[in-house]
Amino acid sequence: MTAPQTPSFPSSTTRTTVLIAGQDQQVRLDVTSALTASAAVFATIGAVRMVFTDLAVVRGLVTVLRRPATDGVTTVLPEQFLLRPDRFATDEHLVTVHWSTVPQSKITPGGAFDPQRRRHIHWVDVETGPLTFRFFDRAGHRAFTAELARTVQVARSVLLPTDDKALALDGRR
Repeated sequence: MTAPQTPSFPSSTTRTTVLIAGQDQQVRLDVTSALTASAAVFATIGAVRMVFTDLAVVRGLVTVLRRPATDGVTTVLPEQFLLRPDRFATDEHLVTVHWSTVPQSKITPGGAFDPQRRRHIHWVDVETGPLTFRFFDRAGHRAFTAELARTVQVARSVLLPTDDKALALDGRR
């Protein structure tokens, strides 16, 4: 019998922006190797799949994404963005990010006149390493962070605590 192994994911140097608007946000959650040292939780939104192997990292990312609301930055956004941003087709995964540490983050409100729509569009960017989450309305921000918070609940039930994972990887368990 072979010892359990920690999953190995290739590193990424790309930057991708995830466009988020409206209260209809759905994050698909998948789990592999529950309660083993190689357990992982996959959270997929549109074309982006995020991989988590550490509960603290999941909690950290959710905290980072909630910061615009707690800092009051989302007040520049409308409650509901009436025009939907273009999205990739479902299950068209173009980017996979393995979150091994809580990312450094930066929050930047933005806006520009859109001549095609003949109005000024506001947004808030939350830069988190290779991903920038661009929120166009408060409803989308609330819905997305609530959906991603489900990842914390799933991770809590399927990922081993750090100490148990270290013991399992050393083969002492």
